[in-house]
Amino acid sequence: MKLQRSVLGIMAVLCLTLCGCKGRPLPDGMEEAALLGAGQEVVLLMAGGDYTSVYDALREDVAVGTSAEEIASLMEQAAGNAGEYRQITDRMTTGQSSNGEEYGVAVFYCEFSKDSVLFRTAFDVNLELIGLEVKKQ
Repeated sequence: MKLQRSVLGIMAVLCLTLCGCKGRPLPDGMEEAALLGAGQEVVLLMAGGDYTSVYDALREDVAVGTSAEEIASLMEQAAGNAGEYRQITDRMTTGQSSNGEEYGVAVFYCEFSKDSVLFRTAFDVNLELIGLEVKKQ
């Protein structure tokens, strides 16, 4: 009986933890498929080394604070030893807000030949790129 209670308690904690992982709703008018498509395009550009196109996709006010070279450096530092890009293995979206602006985040888990890499791409409600994070898993 004690074992059964312990197992049920652990399952309840796991269930609450996993339910907490669900993303927040996207901003009004933003469609998940469009957000995932825009994010995937950025991921493929990054994986292919086309940092100028990623820079060009940035919203104007965001682009002022960076450069294509800084984006290349981000990729090199975060995933330089990950090997060759293979595929996207999983994806998800979530809504966020910061400084009064709502935006959508598309998250991609990618397989490279030597390691796994996580990409987070943030887009405003007009699907303009406003943020990017890359890190090894």
